[in-house]
Amino acid sequence: MTVDTCKGVEHQLQAYLDRSLTPDEVGMIEVHLGECEYCRQRYHFEAQLRETVKTVCCGDPVPNDLVDKVRLQLRAQSG
Repeated sequence: MTVDTCKGVEHQLQAYLDRSLTPDEVGMIEVHLGECEYCRQRYHFEAQLRETVKTVCCGDPVPNDLVDKVRLQLRAQSG
């Protein structure tokens, strides 16, 4: 595992969660997530963040700082 590989995967996590990557990109990320605890934790954090935002917002307009507030709350809970 290299830092560059982790940075590449971390950079593509949002697209991976959006299911907007090619099958080859998905395969590469899934292999990496299977091997790298750090990136796997980042993936789970981002997936949980998305679910929390969906639950909290319920169709209301999203305040500009909501994502930052939710991230801070999730970090405090998992920390």
